[in-house]
Amino acid sequence: MKAFIIADSHTGTLRPTEVPAPPPPGNDQVQLELIGTSINPIDPLVAKGYGAPLLNTKRQVPLIPGRDAVARVVEVGKGVTDLRPGQRVMVAASPRTGGTYAAVFNLPSKCVAPIADTLSDATAAGLGYAGLTALQALAAAGLSADNVRGKQLCINGASGGVGSIALVLTRRWGATITAVASQRNQDWVRRLGADQTVDYRDPAAMAAINADIILNFAAPGDNHRQNPLLDLLRRRDTPGRAYANPTNPVLSLATEKGALRGLAASGGIYAKKRLAARRAGIRYRWVLFQENAEQLAYLARVFADPDTPTIVSGNQPLDALPEAFNNPKGPPSPGKGVFMVDAR
Repeated sequence: MKAFIIADSHTGTLRPTEVPAPPPPGNDQVQLELIGTSINPIDPLVAKGYGAPLLNTKRQVPLIPGRDAVARVVEVGKGVTDLRPGQRVMVAASPRTGGTYAAVFNLPSKCVAPIADTLSDATAAGLGYAGLTALQALAAAGLSADNVRGKQLCINGASGGVGSIALVLTRRWGATITAVASQRNQDWVRRLGADQTVDYRDPAAMAAINADIILNFAAPGDNHRQNPLLDLLRRRDTPGRAYANPTNPVLSLATEKGALRGLAASGGIYAKKRLAARRAGIRYRWVLFQENAEQLAYLARVFADPDTPTIVSGNQPLDALPEAFNNPKGPPSPGKGVFMVDAR
């Protein structure tokens, strides 16, 4: 069967090939036939060994990447009672599990949620991993549909996949949102519902952001040492301030120092940052992705609503996946680009 693999973790180059079909699904597993998938920023990094001491402990090659998919259930393993063959589903898989860049693949059932006919294949193909990351970051900041209305939020990296989904969700929940994005993506974040937009290259505008909750989805850079947005929160004297960040240094330090030393180093950084923030009255959290079928089903319901704006900015045939994956500029932006078996 056809798959897209990483044969060499030094180059991280994705290429098409033929591989054996997977075995029947094991206990609590589902076998899926691919309809469409997407690229997340972490995928090309993992292909080059990023986070390997934690995510790919056996240094397995060839590696089949891919975190997202819309797929059809082929077969279910023992213990799976809520899914059935022929059902269309949305997928969000951790880098610790098997990838979605194959014609047929097996995943734990916790990575899968059934979807309604009103959710398009294209949206489902790009929603899972970024959507769960966004939803889990919102929860880490203490936010939910029940308590966000009227709150002042700043979403940094608002035009990326995770930021776009977080923007759609918090607008739907009733927040007032300042979206930080490049100048070229200002129209995109306004379409998704941003109340104000800020160009991250404008220091004066960044310093003037009016928000009590920061959701930082921008590229990590050196933000575990210098973080102007966290400093902005410290200068405010309002209740309920919070900061959540999935672009933290856990995986980069594990890559650099190994699993144990990396975890110890990142844990020390986190403890210091969280303690300093707590003393300033700020809720401070890092976010690490977790598979969650219930949250995945919630996302599927929200984005099946015809009034929900699309987060898909491009739709290409599946054969275009390697070129986009191997592009040094990174995944398509803004929002999510998707790659479909039957692109139309």
